[in-house]
Amino acid sequence: MRLRLIPIGLLLLGAAILGCARGIPERGISPPARTAPLLPAPGEGKAPGLATPSISPGAEEGVPSGAEILSLEGVIEAVIPGGYQVAGHRVQVSSEIDSEGPLPPGIYVSVLGSRAPDGSIVAESFEVLRRPGAEGEWEGTIQEALSNGYRVDGRRVFVLPTTAVIGTPQVGQYVYFSGFEQPDGSIIADSLIVLESP
Repeated sequence: MRLRLIPIGLLLLGAAILGCARGIPERGISPPARTAPLLPAPGEGKAPGLATPSISPGAEEGVPSGAEILSLEGVIEAVIPGGYQVAGHRVQVSSEIDSEGPLPPGIYVSVLGSRAPDGSIVAESFEVLRRPGAEGEWEGTIQEALSNGYRVDGRRVFVLPTTAVIGTPQVGQYVYFSGFEQPDGSIIADSLIVLESP
């Protein structure tokens, strides 16, 4: 009888140690998860096929303890002092985390941060949104030079400060570019190469 009790006691001790290591409270009851209210995206005119951007709870290291963690995906609508207007929300972005910027309006981004007292979002993570499976390579003729890029065969192609450009792209030139397609059909070029001039 005693031999059976020892292994069971060891099992219970092991389970208690494992529970402590995983952060399970002593009474075995987890506190309710903190949630943030979903914020509707102000305004209209979002790109077709793009879900209405909302802010929802997330988790990230580097955010002050006890701060509400928020995530947001959407299009940059405007460049504002100290950051961007993203899907109707003011986002404060430091130059240290804006690694591909400055970014122009029309670029889709993913933001993770916390709420500031003035209602804006202080970004702890700020990245150009690269959807899985959206990578590709294209060729075409430059039809128009745009601010921050070109129109190539009817499609807007963004050229960011990080885009590798070989040659001097001009209207009428045939170019190759690789990158990824955004939800609205525009393309962010990671590289752009002039293949032939008219």
